[in-house]
This record gives sequence, structure tokens and C-alpha cells, in this order.
Amino acid sequence: MDVFAEKTREGMAAPVAAPAVPQRRPVRDTARTWSLSSLAGRLTEVSDSGAAPSLTAAAALILQAQQRGEPAAWIGFGNSIFFPPDFAEWGIDLDALPVIRVPDAPAASRAADQLLRSGAFGLVVLDLKSQAQMHLAVQSRLAALARKHHAALLCLTRKRRGTPSLGPLVALHGEGRISRTAFSRFDWEIRMVKDKRGAPGWSHTESCRGTDGLC
Repeated sequence: MDVFAEKTREGMAAPVAAPAVPQRRPVRDTARTWSLSSLAGRLTEVSDSGAAPSLTAAAALILQAQQRGEPAAWIGFGNSIFFPPDFAEWGIDLDALPVIRVPDAPAASRAADQLLRSGAFGLVVLDLKSQAQMHLAVQSRLAALARKHHAALLCLTRKRRGTPSLGPLVALHGEGRISRTAFSRFDWEIRMVKDKRGAPGWSHTESCRGTDGLC
């Protein structure tokens, strides 16, 4: 497998929204928050139809990881990836974010296996896009590695609302939504439709402002 890391400068069709001061809904149960701590040791999936809330949710976790000194990595394939200037505007250190480019989804899963197995990463983002398929054996292995090393494995998929998760080993599945609240102001939301540790239906919402050229 030819896996390599690079600091990419490729753009994408729907850039992630840059943050303002987060306005989080108060939640008493700390396990029901969109945070690195609550996702650690779990295989999590966030899906959307292409409006970019999943990228925004991933960026929030990457920033948390870097602020805590936890290495994070991004695995992707194809011609599109996150828009680096938008991530930089979030405050993400691009020099400290390895980007692994592989030819297809199976190779991406193998790369995630290697990163998780190393025990060196607190967060691994696996951008599967519309190729949202993962064999049960692969799910089992990646979920076990995430638990063993207390790492968060976040799979980003592109699918319509109501589509089932990648499989039974996904501990948490959220659907991303984004809505305009004012000029250049948006709310992004992750609504949990599957939660193996508790009842689904809870959500996490933050306010943000659009990046230059988005509005």
C-alpha cells in the first residue's frame, strides 16, 4: 500500500464554515456532547448530503485534539479534500495535521488501521465520502483498536438522511445539518440517530460565520 502524508492545498466544492464564538446547548450528560473526550474509544460516523457540516464537526474535534496535545490525522482519497485556509482560520495548525492520501476506500481503512495500531493518535478522521461501505471485519478491527488506544475514529460519509450507518460496530451515528440564521451566519448541527451508549435523538449545535465567498 502506497500511503504518504502531505500538507495539501487542494480545494473543495463546499468549504467548511469558520467559527464565531461557539454557542453550545447546555447538556448535563457529558457523554452526550460533541467532544474528543466523549468520542474517545469509539467508532463514530457523521453523514451529510454535501453541505459541509460534517467537515465543520471534524474541524472542531481536530482543534480540540491539538489544544490538548493529542495528535490528529486525516485520511482521504479522490480529488477533493477539506479547504486548508478554512481549517487554518479555525485555528488548526496545518503543519501538525498529517494528511494521508490513498487511492480508494479499502486503502483508507488500512491506513486507519496502521495509525490506530501505532497508538500515537488521539483522533483519526476517515473521509469516506460517498463510498460509505466498510466490511464488518474491518469495522470490528478498527473499533477494537480505537477502544484499546482510547482514540476517536471519526468516519465522514455522504448519504441521504435516514440512511443506515456503516454497520453494527458504529457506536455513534450523527447526521449533519446546516442552516442560515443571518447574513454570513449559520448554525451547524449534528443530530444523533444512533447511540449505543444511550438513547439517540440528542444533538449538538454551534453557531458560526461563513467563510469569505461562501455567502
